[in-house]
Amino acid sequence: MLDRMVLDSTGSARAPVASANTRLAYDAIRESIGTGDFAPGAWLRESSVAATLGLSRTPVREALRMLATEGVVELVPNRGARVVRWTAADIDEVYRLRGLLEGHAAALAARNASGDQIAEIRALEERYERAVELHESGDGMSARCNNAFHAAVLAASGSPRLEVLLDLISSAHLVTQALQHYSDDDRRRSILQHRDIVTAIQNHDESLAESAMRSHILAARYTAMRLARIDEEPAAR
Repeated sequence: MLDRMVLDSTGSARAPVASANTRLAYDAIRESIGTGDFAPGAWLRESSVAATLGLSRTPVREALRMLATEGVVELVPNRGARVVRWTAADIDEVYRLRGLLEGHAAALAARNASGDQIAEIRALEERYERAVELHESGDGMSARCNNAFHAAVLAASGSPRLEVLLDLISSAHLVTQALQHYSDDDRRRSILQHRDIVTAIQNHDESLAESAMRSHILAARYTAMRLARIDEEPAAR
């Protein structure tokens, strides 16, 4: 999130400098990209986005510039902003980076999580499991439950640096799309992997937590990569 704590070169926290309206525009655009409302390749017209959000064009323009620095949108000279298209190679890299960072976050969570945080992680895993078993993916419920689970593990790590780094790897829309195309085997695998992560954290097993989270993310990347290749096919013809 744009209003998150930012770390300077010394590792000290400093306040964000964006205006409230810029934060609002940033969050709204990023959420719409994450849910797929703004599809890869879609043009984001400042005037249209500003009118939809009830804002002037200035905060929308600033929000688009910030999203461009994160690689979520691209700024095309004399044409405007466009949602970035992810190739299979892009997705592979992002998921591998997520595996490293979230694996470390899970290890820290196993070391640092309080009893209340462990209970929350367990409850979120059970909620995700119910959503998956009911095939509630078309409305985005399983994706929201999955995101909440991963966010809780990250929060339990106690590392603001990891939060900032992972926020820069904006792959929420990839996760949402991948979950919507999960096979029954994918769903069963995901549930079992979430259970392994919970088991590791509640038993304070750092090495298991790290390996379980990394395996979970690396296995999930194949569905996202397959979808990217399907999207690439028309351009290749």
